[in-house]
Amino acid sequence: MINSLIKNAKNIVHTILNYSVFVIYKCNGIPENLNLPRKNYELRLMTSEDIMSSDDALINEQAWYGGEGACIFACIVDGRIVALCVYWYGDRYLTRNFWPLKEKEAKLVQLYTLPEMRGKGIASMLIQHSAHVMMKQGFTNLFARIWHSNHSSRKAFEKSNWTAVSTVIEIQPVAGIKPFRFRIDKKGFSQ
Repeated sequence: MINSLIKNAKNIVHTILNYSVFVIYKCNGIPENLNLPRKNYELRLMTSEDIMSSDDALINEQAWYGGEGACIFACIVDGRIVALCVYWYGDRYLTRNFWPLKEKEAKLVQLYTLPEMRGKGIASMLIQHSAHVMMKQGFTNLFARIWHSNHSSRKAFEKSNWTAVSTVIEIQPVAGIKPFRFRIDKKGFSQ
């Protein structure tokens, strides 16, 4: 009963006052013990065209994330793309520009695992592998924005040696008006 009341109150507040709360994660470098793929798993860079060639409609829908200024990483199991993570940087990221990026910085903008493949550690394996490759390519900082209550994503990032560095709260009291943004950085973090 109480949980139902709390849920209804949250829905009412969210309807009246459009808000969002995101936790910003930063990669702390590559963990010493990389979570390497299992025998039949392959991790690799892909193109939008590769993604479009998948037989899974849910994977195809992610292809628009690719293109100039994007790096798409995929987990392939027995020849099937089962998970993706995508980083944006440079001019491509300016279309989002939620979190300020400097040169040689990138933001992980999409992490997707097919529903039937969730809970197998694929997301954290893909996060670790992609961060490793991005850093080897010369990126100095990697960031990700995660909805505050998406506990499974937060856990995957924390398992992958990423740390929460900031919380960003946006409040949009009236549709069409630029939202108010508040940023609360963790102690010791500076950008």
